[in-house]
Amino acid sequence: MNIALNMFAPNHGGGFFTYNYNILKGILSKNDNNEYYIFVNEESIDSFSIPNSKNIHIITVSATFSITILRYLWMQIVLPVYLLYKNIDILLSPTNITPILTALFGTRTILVHHTNLPWLFPEDVPGSKFNLFFLKFFIWLSLNVSKVIIVDSITAKKELTRVFPKISRKTKTIYLGLDKNRFNKNNGKPFFLNDKIDIRKDNYFLSISGAVRYHCLKELIIAYDNLNCNYDNIPKLLLISKNLDQKYYNEIKELIRTRNSIKNIILIEEINSDFIPSLYKYADLYIFSSYCEVFGLTNLEAMSCGVPVLTANKSAMPEI
Repeated sequence: MNIALNMFAPNHGGGFFTYNYNILKGILSKNDNNEYYIFVNEESIDSFSIPNSKNIHIITVSATFSITILRYLWMQIVLPVYLLYKNIDILLSPTNITPILTALFGTRTILVHHTNLPWLFPEDVPGSKFNLFFLKFFIWLSLNVSKVIIVDSITAKKELTRVFPKISRKTKTIYLGLDKNRFNKNNGKPFFLNDKIDIRKDNYFLSISGAVRYHCLKELIIAYDNLNCNYDNIPKLLLISKNLDQKYYNEIKELIRTRNSIKNIILIEEINSDFIPSLYKYADLYIFSSYCEVFGLTNLEAMSCGVPVLTANKSAMPEI
């Protein structure tokens, strides 16, 4: 059987990369007789550590197509033609959108759907209204042409099928997995992060989430500042936050600059993922302030490292 995996995703790391990496690792560990065609970002090929094998074919996609509109064109025109040429039987699309033409070419598509934000809180989707329209349109088409749809929680399925009731029978829930070899109480050593916070000796609250409005990082900063102004010896606040929305990220930086607790709030955009287990392990508290999630994996990672977790009583978080 010929199987294709479209791992060409927005190149900003985070949840997409983690999910794709672990799906790929799990499938390839089976060492079966299927032929695998794997599409990956040109600039992130080394991160996947794909084994050399006669039945594994790596197709690197140029960084030129990382631009949103070009990525859509590549996925909807170039990719389906290639799938037809290679006589692909099954396509796994783990990034919310799949090539629509596969429905005409006879390729069975398994779609992994990771977000309900465009329908629940459309005003919080990064980018322009045109980008939102584009996203909703292609997700809607992808949901309709896919043979199987995988979501990350029962909550996610209920939210999605409330909007699209006709897809209920082909929508399956598969929870995300936790790498307990990485995230456990015994893993992770203290280290010097920077001159503002020393993991080896400083007390700190930790939050790891992308800089997008529905993660409520501005509200978290204000709440922390209020706490710090009313009580003594409050641990520092360490925010590991990828810049996914430039306007909102600038607002966060400006807000920190104006708070009384500016010296105790540390915002870091880039960090080596190898350090994450240590950051969990030595934190006094992990805080995840999002109000729209289909899973919320960092909550489980933190708990697995023995850290108390404060999270929203919203969306999929109570279920997980």
